[in-house]
Amino acid sequence: MNTIPEASRSWPWGLIALLLSVLAWGGLLVGVLAFAASFRPPGDGSNGVQATQYWMLGALVTLVLSFVGSLVAMVMAWRRRRGPVCATIAGALLVMLASLLLIVIGSSWG
Repeated sequence: MNTIPEASRSWPWGLIALLLSVLAWGGLLVGVLAFAASFRPPGDGSNGVQATQYWMLGALVTLVLSFVGSLVAMVMAWRRRRGPVCATIAGALLVMLASLLLIVIGSSWG
C-alpha cells in the first residue's frame, strides 16, 4: 500500500533542502546582526536589547524551522532520488552551521 501522495514525488526535494539551508544561514546572519545592533553605551539600560529582541527571536525561529525543514527535505531527496546532489550540499551547509554554533558555544564555556 502506497501512502505517499503522487504530488510529493515530483517536488524538487534537493533544491528545497538547499534553499532551506541557505535560509538557515540567513537566519543566523540576521540574528548576529540584531545582536550586534543591541549593544549600546554603558548606562543606557536595556533599551538596545528591547529594541532588537523581536528581530533576534524571529531570526532564531527562522533558523530552527529552516534547519529542521532542510533535514526533512534532505531525507526526502535521498529517498525519492529527487536532487541528491543539492541535498548533499545542503547537508554540508548544515554540518558547517552546526559546527560553527557548537564552536561558539564551546568557546564561551571555557
